[in-house]
Amino acid sequence: MSRTSISSARSGVPALDRQAYGRFRLPKRLGRSIGGVDDPPMVGATEAQHMRPDDYVIGLVVGGSARAYPLWIVDYYHVVNDRAGPERFIVASCERCQSGSAFLAQPPGNREREPLFRTVGFVNAVLLLKDLRGGSHWNHHDGAGLDRAAVGRLLPWIPAYHMEWADWADLHPDTLVMAPLEDPDHPDARHGHGREEMFARAGMDPLLTATIVGDFDRRYPENEMVLGIEADGDRWAFPLREVHREGGVVHSTVGAGRVVVLAGPRPDGFTIAAFVPESDGVPVTLDRVAEGFVDRETSSLWTIEGRCVGGTSSGRALEPVRWAYLRWHSWVYPYRSTALFRSERPRAVVGRGGAIERGHGFGALLGALAARGHRLEVEGPPVSQRRPRESRESLTIRVDGHRVNLHRFATAGAARDFEAFEGCFSVLPMAPTTPPNRTRRVGRLVIESDPARRFADPIHAVPIPSSAVTWAPILDSSVIDSSIEGDEEDGQVGASGPRFLDVIRSLRLARYDVGDVGFLPPGQLRVGCANGIALRVDADRYLLYLFDGPDQAQRYASSEPRSAAFGPMVIRATPDTMYVDQRNEILYAGDDAIRWPGSMDEPRFRAALERAARGKDASGSPAGERTGRGGGG
Repeated sequence: MSRTSISSARSGVPALDRQAYGRFRLPKRLGRSIGGVDDPPMVGATEAQHMRPDDYVIGLVVGGSARAYPLWIVDYYHVVNDRAGPERFIVASCERCQSGSAFLAQPPGNREREPLFRTVGFVNAVLLLKDLRGGSHWNHHDGAGLDRAAVGRLLPWIPAYHMEWADWADLHPDTLVMAPLEDPDHPDARHGHGREEMFARAGMDPLLTATIVGDFDRRYPENEMVLGIEADGDRWAFPLREVHREGGVVHSTVGAGRVVVLAGPRPDGFTIAAFVPESDGVPVTLDRVAEGFVDRETSSLWTIEGRCVGGTSSGRALEPVRWAYLRWHSWVYPYRSTALFRSERPRAVVGRGGAIERGHGFGALLGALAARGHRLEVEGPPVSQRRPRESRESLTIRVDGHRVNLHRFATAGAARDFEAFEGCFSVLPMAPTTPPNRTRRVGRLVIESDPARRFADPIHAVPIPSSAVTWAPILDSSVIDSSIEGDEEDGQVGASGPRFLDVIRSLRLARYDVGDVGFLPPGQLRVGCANGIALRVDADRYLLYLFDGPDQAQRYASSEPRSAAFGPMVIRATPDTMYVDQRNEILYAGDDAIRWPGSMDEPRFRAALERAARGKDASGSPAGERTGRGGGG
């Protein structure tokens, strides 16, 4: 077993509120489909042909074995009952909480019964588990028992690390990784329930907010990711954004002890963990560097897992502090007295005596803006899961107090797509797209205004009208055009192959109504797929993928009957009727029960796609100019 800080008793956990629980219990039929999975298939890293390098995984070490559980699979089942040798353990995740925790399966009750867990409902917008051994209910994210014999107990905890697959496999080359199940209720693990989730997506599900006991929290944005820690009966939360502002390391006091909270391992990393800052009785003071973390005492190199892998302290390890990593709303509603860490460290200032940030390609723009008297504060790169898939590099800055994202794309065509769709992501079935952002493009560079206040309520259910949003005035500055160097156009949009904008324009010129366009969250992208969008054509919904080349596109299309390849692109029909529970996309309805769109068989539809693949629109002219707001016009 990996080193853990295990507690067998809990404090300050509210008892199960039966009235709140009654507001959202998972129906039995749906529960059988998404309520849990036992003994999933696992394969070695070298056999993991189903994994993308940027796939979001929950990584852990149990029984001496490294394991990875992709969220795009786990979020359909919510709790995985797995085994390390003779001992059961569970991995629990909820896409609404963006959580991912692991525990030994040791509930009280009849020892003759298998210690299996199932998903049953929500309280305080937190997913509840029920153990089949004793019938007790548990918080899925911190393993706290809520009723019956579980009152006063915590499941033994296993440290679970959220990171991208490539990073986990690099730390653990011998890792196993969960593979998709052969499940008739869910034949496509990258589509269906939970598919809309993306990192720190704003907006709580109204069904879940009904289970909250008490008033809505207004201290911190509900969607921000935090590391929740319990010690000596009190609780603390360390937001990822605040820890990054501290340089990726926070040394703090919780209860009667000290902790060090790490975020990274890179400046754009979203992994976060907490440890006792000493090893073998010797204090360890860490700073983040490009390769990970270095201690000030011996200059030894440490990983995000608290393991020393280089230097005189090599082989040592820090003791993990029991944590839960999830969105703020999922931590604060069960634990309202939580102390919230906020960074007071000033952001790096560019110009006016501050140095121009190096190590990225935005120096010319920052220098020109600073020379014009704008106050520039650098926040750093957005976490990798939030960066547009085709962005070569991204940076978040504040211009005169307004938050702005800078993106440099691989091609001007990719930048045009992002500009045309205004940075929208498809979050179906919750909503067609996320609220659009205002953007400004010059060649391959896009400047995106990203105001903090986009919603009128604390649960992010009511967007503020775009006309009432305070957008960054810098988007209208003429200095932007004159300061960009090396971002010239790459010729015609179709020069490097067709783009999403080409397809939309061609379909519209063929007299199809196209709307609800948004980029797909990373978890929906296929292996070998550079990017993807969701769109509505007339009344029908489709997914449009851009692969690395025509061969990859053809291979995927041949495996998906309701799809068509054209050049490096594949369009796939995904009607609402694919699922019995359409709102939550649960239970595949079966091919015979689905109302498939007729457009796929129309010669006019196919011809429009082929023209886009050749870089021509319906009039025979080069395709690609901007087509209007959000691609949905």
